[in-house]
Amino acid sequence: MELSSLIGKEILTPTGDKLGYAKSAFVSRDYKRLSSLVCIDEDEEEFYLPARAVLASDDVIIAGKARLAAPTGLPCPIGTPAYSEKGEHFGVVGDLLVGDGDPVYVIVKDGIRTSYAADCVVTGKTMIVYPDGKPKRTVPKKTAKNAKLAPRNPAQASEKQEAKPKPAAPATSAPTAATKENANAFDALNRCNLLGRRVKKSVYDENGSPIALANERITPEILSCARRHNKLLQLTVNTLTNIY
Repeated sequence: MELSSLIGKEILTPTGDKLGYAKSAFVSRDYKRLSSLVCIDEDEEEFYLPARAVLASDDVIIAGKARLAAPTGLPCPIGTPAYSEKGEHFGVVGDLLVGDGDPVYVIVKDGIRTSYAADCVVTGKTMIVYPDGKPKRTVPKKTAKNAKLAPRNPAQASEKQEAKPKPAAPATSAPTAATKENANAFDALNRCNLLGRRVKKSVYDENGSPIALANERITPEILSCARRHNKLLQLTVNTLTNIY
């Protein structure tokens, strides 16, 4: 299931009564499944649905009576900036696929979607991607059972210590100003909350009709229309990023 497909969907009861719209998603701590949904009702008040309350999520979300006092899990990482382990900017997390098997992250840059397996990604305020495989873990060296005896002469030991060059400190690449700026800019967007934000570039459907015009504020109706025309990802990218 693509988590972005839930955002903006209308929520109904099993009898067809309208409850509101899905505003944002929370996932389990292993990012493998949906944990809860943040929703808004007709009066623009928030309410929270546990994953178990979602009975269906095809054209609309059918939800049961269960409610939460607060959302559970971790905020969906959609909108989080992604970098390689060397600091190369890969783009922005455009989607998270959960359900059967391990989660898959979709990174979007310049309109191009690239998928990465969960074991190649480290999540946080920024996403670190290891495109060549799993993150490498350093294994501590084993301590020799029979350590060499220290010299009996303290002066000799001192001379050897002074003669031994000190190991150079490992070079660390300080984050550039641009990296810090990108991280701060996207930090507030990790909850993938689009409602009320302004669209930075107009989004049109397949017939050329506008779904959302530039500088227009996003409403639940715009989210629902974008989802129906499979333009929700484009709306998300055009709203949350400056890559266009």
